[in-house]
Amino acid sequence: MALDNKKKKKNRKRKLKWIPFLLLAIIISYFYLGINHISRWMNFDDIRKSLNLFDYMLWFFLTFYISLTVHELGHFFAFVFQRIKLRALYITIFVFHKTLKGWRFAIKPKLIVLLGGLVVPDFGVVKSDDELLIIKNKFSKALIAAPIVTITLLVLIVLIFILSVIFIPNSGWMGIIFMLSLFALPINLIFIYSFTLSNPMFYGDFVAYKKMKTDSLFALAMIIQYSMFTLSDSEESSHYLWEKSRDILREKEISKSQFHTMILISYIDGIIRQGEQLDSTIDIKINRIPIRKYLNDDQGINLCYDIACYHYFNGNVERAYQLFNDIQKMISSKLDEKMVTYYKNKYKHIMHIEYQDQFLSNQENYYIGNHWIFDILINPYEMLEAYHEKLPFREYSSLVIYEEIIEPVEEEQKSDLE
Repeated sequence: MALDNKKKKKNRKRKLKWIPFLLLAIIISYFYLGINHISRWMNFDDIRKSLNLFDYMLWFFLTFYISLTVHELGHFFAFVFQRIKLRALYITIFVFHKTLKGWRFAIKPKLIVLLGGLVVPDFGVVKSDDELLIIKNKFSKALIAAPIVTITLLVLIVLIFILSVIFIPNSGWMGIIFMLSLFALPINLIFIYSFTLSNPMFYGDFVAYKKMKTDSLFALAMIIQYSMFTLSDSEESSHYLWEKSRDILREKEISKSQFHTMILISYIDGIIRQGEQLDSTIDIKINRIPIRKYLNDDQGINLCYDIACYHYFNGNVERAYQLFNDIQKMISSKLDEKMVTYYKNKYKHIMHIEYQDQFLSNQENYYIGNHWIFDILINPYEMLEAYHEKLPFREYSSLVIYEEIIEPVEEEQKSDLE
């Protein structure tokens, strides 16, 4: 069976290799067809001559935003039609977000670095396996809906162009439709290609859809991640999601994947901050984690320090302090200095190694990572301050035995004494 699966994967890869060439052939054919008909399009020369570089840039951004908006609305309305509440819709720098008082609009120029959009659902209270399964299925449908919308848009663009060439080639409309589709075709092809890509920090819609359907750990991590944006907090929901994290960690070996790390952080947080009970099976797995592998990114460092807090909270202070010292020795020197300093001082404070009240009272010292993206939904500084509270004090002491040392008396000293 393993050999058959390998052969199937190889065959799939061979087939996928032809996709870029096919897309390139479509683009070349499209533009050849367009250029070949330029001379026949009434008023096209006038349109072309009236456009400067700025106008072309304007057409590009207009087409990009139309394509991106249509895609994100595919996600948005897929949630709406399935009666899943929404917290926000991001279209690069433009953000529509929901508060307790209703929907609001904001412009966040810093978000331009995302070069994309985002839909943030509000799953509300999740407190049973049936509810979790329903949310997973609805989430899956919302993930695949947007790529379907984008593909449909691309097909419509091509069809309109072809029909225009056939039925109304000698018209001003032909020039306009060519200018509109000039950018829409490559932009949407790039979007579709991006749906198939993934890396440790990014999952295209096709990849995320498949993992949501087949990978229970990925699905749970995504739902836990989005639960932080809900407007209806529930202790019952938090406890249930923690139990699901515990169950998955029992079943699976701990790996360094992003979502496995998220689940483990959630589990540890439940024990040291929410009063959940330690699981002995997972405890053994935590003790075996090779922390050196995790000390090269923000999330991994966070996990390693949380493991030190986990040992401290459970009374193994010596192990906690030893791990804290090991982190300082092994941490990568290439990491953001502000992040390293913040984590070091924060966890010193939490574990009663050295109190850092003055450092932690200044928000400029905080490292918020990528949480700035969601600062319109949550206050990242307030969220971090909740994690500055010191853990319950654990005594750290050892037995010291004093022995009286009697030095030998030399001969001269003896005679003097006599």
